[in-house]
This record gives sequence, structure tokens and C-alpha cells, in this order.
Amino acid sequence: MNTETISEDKFINLNGLSFHYIESVGNGRPIILLHGLASNAHFWDLASPYMKDIFHTIALDQRGHGASAKTEDGYDFPNVSRDVASFINRLEIDKPILVGHSWGGNVAVQVAADNPNLLSGLVCIDGGLIEPSSRPGANWKDTEKALAPPDFAALNLTWDQFINRMRASQMGNLWGSHLEVFAKANFEIQPDGTVLPYLRRHRHMKIVRALWDQKVSELFPSISCPVLLMPARKLEDANVDKRVDAKDKAIENAIKLMPRTKVVWMEDSVHDVPVQRPKLVAEVIANCAINGFF
Repeated sequence: MNTETISEDKFINLNGLSFHYIESVGNGRPIILLHGLASNAHFWDLASPYMKDIFHTIALDQRGHGASAKTEDGYDFPNVSRDVASFINRLEIDKPILVGHSWGGNVAVQVAADNPNLLSGLVCIDGGLIEPSSRPGANWKDTEKALAPPDFAALNLTWDQFINRMRASQMGNLWGSHLEVFAKANFEIQPDGTVLPYLRRHRHMKIVRALWDQKVSELFPSISCPVLLMPARKLEDANVDKRVDAKDKAIENAIKLMPRTKVVWMEDSVHDVPVQRPKLVAEVIANCAINGFF
């Protein structure tokens, strides 16, 4: 497959706020891609080219992320859901498939539940099932601590130090020029040469709190469109990782509450599977579309 594609950065004003999106030339039906927490639209740069023969792809920078508006409020799920629905309606996109990764999957579920006739399909990639408040023994104090991002203001990293930190992390195995483009869309260099995320820490924590408050499983019965769940797991962790076990239970519950659900496990994959295995992710979604699931 020829993966060369033409993409264009665009901006749109929605309810007084500017939103950035990347639109790629494609030959098929519209598909909208939502990134996860503390991410941006360039997260999909590797997967989008594999979709171009089937889809017309549009990757959106969500509120507070990338080049979209940096508001101090509106990070609860109903507001973020309205952002996406307004985006679809303003561009007059007819019955798109909505794809969300991680937190973006939870946003996509909210969009589908709040707007029953808006979508032709919903795809949640290792997300859409995130419900930290439902875990046995869970409390907000521990969750807040566990999900807090690094304090980049205290770390005082230059751009080169930050890039070296990324290369030394789990993302280092996936490193390439695409990740540097992604990082540049996530961080800004301050006058003193240090970096800070565009999604500042206090805003990040507002989204974490929204994840705690959202009972995403309660939205499942309101979803009328077909749902493709694409959870990720590493083979060596499948039988020992409690998170995988909890994911299994969440999927079982989702299938009961959303009868039009298909599950395709992303085996031996990391959480950021669209970056790790972009061709596989694109093929799974495309096959569902070709075979009439959506």
C-alpha cells in the first residue's frame, strides 16, 4: 500500500474558541480521530496514511491540547463532547466514524451517548472503558496521585534534555522523526529555554478529575451505533497484570450493555498502539468498515 498522503493543517472557530485539526486527502467515508490525554492530533500521523484508501481522515486537537484553544475551564466530558459534536456539525460531516484513543475513547463514548444520530460507528482504542472510580478500594486521593503528570515546571528541562528523556523512556523503542513532530506539538519552549506542556498541569488535573467523575459504563445503554473495542495488552502480562483482568471485566460489561459491539484485542501491544502498530490499527478499522460492521 502506498502510504504517502497529503495532509493540511486547518483551524475552525467553535463557540468562540479556535480548534486545530489535520485533514488528510482520502478516498472514502469520513473518520474523525481523537487523541488521548496530554496528546495531540499528530498522534495519528503514522496510522492516517494507512487509512487513506478507505477513509477521509480528520484528526482533531481537543480543547487545551496541541494548537487548539487553551481554556481554563470546560474540561468535563459534557463540554468536551459538545466540542466534538459542534466540530462535526459545523463541517457538515455526515455520519462519521469516531475513533478515540485512551481518554479520547471516553470522549468518543460521551459523544455517541449525547448525540444518538450523529455517528455511523464508534471505535475505542485502549480506551472508552476508563472508570477509575469503579475499581475496588479506589479513592480520589490515590487516583489523583497516580494519574498526575510530571511537574515540568519543577523539572526545568531544556528541549534537548526533554528529548533525551523521551528517548530513554518506553517511547524510545518507537522513536523516529514522527515523535519529534508529535513532541513539538505538545510542548512549548519558554523564554529561559525550558519546556512546558501546552496542556498545563492544573488543566491536566481537571481532566483527571473529570475521568474520576465520569461513570462511562452508565453511558453504554444510550449508544445506538456499532462499537469496535480495540484493547491493548502485552502477551507476557495477559495472565498476571491486574489491569488486564480489570479490562477483561470492563469489556464483558460493555458487551452486555452495548449489543452491537465487536472486540479485537491488540495483542502484544503497548497502550500507544497507533504509534507502535499503525498499519494493524488501520487495517482492523478498515476491515470492519469494508465488511459492513459500521
